[in-house]
Amino acid sequence: MKTAIVSDTFPPDINGVAMTLERLAAGLIAQGHEVEVIHPGLNESGGTGFSDGFREVCVPGFPLPRYPFARLGLPRPVFLKRRWAHWRPDALYVATEGMLGISAMHAARSLGIPVVSGYHTHFPQYLSGYRLGLLEPVLVRYLRRLHNATRCTLVPTEETRRQLAARGFRNLEILERGVDTDLFHPVRRDRALRRHWGAGPADLVMLYVGRLAAEKNLAPVFESWETARRQTPGTQLVIVGDGPQRAEWEARHPGARFTGFLTGLDLAAAYASSDLLLFPSLTETFGNVMLEAMASGVVTVSHHLAASRRFVEPGINGYAACQESDDAFQRQVFRALRERRRWPQTAEAACRTVRPLSWERITESFAGHLRRAATGPGLPLAA
Repeated sequence: MKTAIVSDTFPPDINGVAMTLERLAAGLIAQGHEVEVIHPGLNESGGTGFSDGFREVCVPGFPLPRYPFARLGLPRPVFLKRRWAHWRPDALYVATEGMLGISAMHAARSLGIPVVSGYHTHFPQYLSGYRLGLLEPVLVRYLRRLHNATRCTLVPTEETRRQLAARGFRNLEILERGVDTDLFHPVRRDRALRRHWGAGPADLVMLYVGRLAAEKNLAPVFESWETARRQTPGTQLVIVGDGPQRAEWEARHPGARFTGFLTGLDLAAAYASSDLLLFPSLTETFGNVMLEAMASGVVTVSHHLAASRRFVEPGINGYAACQESDDAFQRQVFRALRERRRWPQTAEAACRTVRPLSWERITESFAGHLRRAATGPGLPLAA
């Protein structure tokens, strides 16, 4: 089967959507499919390159304000229509809802190519963090119209499916996420790295991994750490990631260790060398960070949403706040600290939970959705 994937983000971008798409593209190739990924990469010439067996096509784009490491693709309907008339995909997967994705949908519709969409990011929930909450109904209507014009929309959890269905989204199917349990593993724990962070063998290392931005609700991370280190001197906080709020948080908390983005073995070592992941985001559709930490044998504290709701049994393989408030999150942090003697059992339970979540199984499910779209009835009408 031939599949085209269109997205505003793809490696070398570092985020959950880019990582997921790279895994799916490589997985399809391993299963014998042909794959083309179209995205606004650093090379804007429109030329092609190959990575892990799939073809990458870079198109023009522009950096987002305050996010110089993120780009939005410009609409390319004529280019895509000509390209797909020559190399016709059996199905198109639109992963992001910007101008590039819309133009891809129009090009595909004109050629009779079935479209599957992915709901990877809760953009409406981001708006309140930027004081734009009044725009949420407008954005929801836009996203609903876009997704309802595709054969189906893939969402990562049942929770997200219910939320979108309540807002009038149709044809929702679940595509879970996987984790590389060979890369993210407790054996990556590195004493030398902990010493570099200023942590002795018995010292506690708290960890945050992700974008440093308003929508990630970072205040509880730093408040929990400041309280913990007053009670237990030597407690360290490691922040892995970057974003528009980095300079602000770095200035306010000079004792924390900011590493910037990490990937591969460096990221795996950072997880495994830590003791407690703090993940206070309230806007996740999934949260790959949770699976990576659990696979690494790290105890996690989160809100009981998205991946946490799907995989964390509070008090058994992690800690989760059932109320969506900073106070509730911090209560779970300090519950975890009081129960530190149980962490070896908690971490082992977390590893067992995520061990079966292979990307191979997820990719097989993805291919099944694409195949059904390619062989199903005609395209739905726009909502």
